[in-house]
Amino acid sequence: MRRVFLMMAACCVLASPALAGGGVDLYLGYGDVVDGNYELGLGARFSLGGTHWMFDIAATGYQTVEGVTDIDGIDVDNIDVKYRAYDLGLRYLFYDGRKVRPYLGGGLSYAQVSAVNLRIDSGLGLYGMAGLRVGKPTGINFMAE
Repeated sequence: MRRVFLMMAACCVLASPALAGGGVDLYLGYGDVVDGNYELGLGARFSLGGTHWMFDIAATGYQTVEGVTDIDGIDVDNIDVKYRAYDLGLRYLFYDGRKVRPYLGGGLSYAQVSAVNLRIDSGLGLYGMAGLRVGKPTGINFMAE
């Protein structure tokens, strides 16, 4: 989890001059980390752009799944598994200036599943998203994807 936050801090420093036209989103997620073990995740998305098009950089880290003994049908010796995801993408927000703004987007995602001294799996893929942003045009907003 520390690496995720260090990466997010580095992204924030690199993107800080352009944040005037973008924003920072903090979010919670819930998903299948490994073979039916669902965990809570924490992430941040840094967005750069204008009123409609946004370029997104995101990182999500999930809680460690402890005591895993089977991964994809392969017996392992009671290991703790970590899942991290990093995303780069574009998003289009509709209805500039309104309190409710739907959006569509997509991009590239890199996911990594690892344990202590063992990289279990990693991969690069595509993602798509549809969401809704609710709140004032500037300030704190609520989003659902």
